Amino acid sequence: MKRADDDALARFAQFVQEPAQPAPESAPETPTSPVLPPRTVTARRVTPDLLRFLRRSLRDHYTADNLLGPRALLPAITAHADTIEQMARDASGQSLDDLLRVGAGYAEFAGWLHQDAGDTEGATAWYRRALEWAAAGQDDRMAAFVLTRRAVQSISARNGAHAARLASAAQRDRGPETLRIRAIAAQTEALGYAVHGEGGEADRALDLAEGLLDVGGADTPLKGDPSDGRYCDLRLYLAISRAKCHLELGRASAAVSAFTTVLDTLPPDYHRDRGQYLSRLAQAYVLAGSPEEACVCAEESFAIAVTTGSSRTLNDLRNLLGQLRPWASYPAVAKLRDLLTTAA
Repeated sequence: MKRADDDALARFAQFVQEPAQPAPESAPETPTSPVLPPRTVTARRVTPDLLRFLRRSLRDHYTADNLLGPRALLPAITAHADTIEQMARDASGQSLDDLLRVGAGYAEFAGWLHQDAGDTEGATAWYRRALEWAAAGQDDRMAAFVLTRRAVQSISARNGAHAARLASAAQRDRGPETLRIRAIAAQTEALGYAVHGEGGEADRALDLAEGLLDVGGADTPLKGDPSDGRYCDLRLYLAISRAKCHLELGRASAAVSAFTTVLDTLPPDYHRDRGQYLSRLAQAYVLAGSPEEACVCAEESFAIAVTTGSSRTLNDLRNLLGQLRPWASYPAVAKLRDLLTTAA
């Protein structure tokens, strides 16, 4: 059991819920007897032990995300979500609510992994499933979190105004349970405004996020918070959001300084995110007119993006190459161009 992977553990957990099946009478084998695949085993009862296993497994995958990236995790996460959907067909009452809440977590995480892997359509489909399951399971906190994720998706599509609206909608619930989600959503709203070129609104939303953190409690997630294990310390995350806004608003020196500080304080477990922020620091250096420093950051970012399968970071680096056109004859720029060609 200790050596088993997550998929084997999940199938074992489901199997032990199955009622015992009588063994079929033995029959002599013949050369023409077909070899049948084992039947698919699904859980017929939703038990507290099974729900605890699914929640614990999801949290373990959150930790693995920053170390391994989407390529390694997507098959397991989508298989878990599909299994939960099958089990939900036979569940009812509180068991169904609990299962839908767990399922919404898996569907949201599948959406994020698809988004990081560069599959926009797949991410949208999974986010919609997560929102539906969260609403059906009466999990307002998860619904708000999924809206925030959708806002991040709109930012990636450069639709800042729509992103700001989605992130604002995620802040409507004013209960104490949603405090942490609101602090994250306010930062996402700020970035949406920054993408849209509204610096004043971006600064206002960042100040709102800082105010929510100052209230207390947002740094320590409550039980079942969907953002738990997904973000670094929220004070550091606020610094990251400010750095991103500086970059979007063309504040070159402020962006270089902010991203440098972020990378100096980022915990080592956030390996995939380090690649993402290095690509942003490279963009800030280009904005500041320092192409060689940009290429140094970009090369390290490229190595991380390839090993984790982060298409999002690779796309950022390809965009960076376009920004480096005025320095196309520089050896460092030519080297970066060659590296990105190998990843195509």
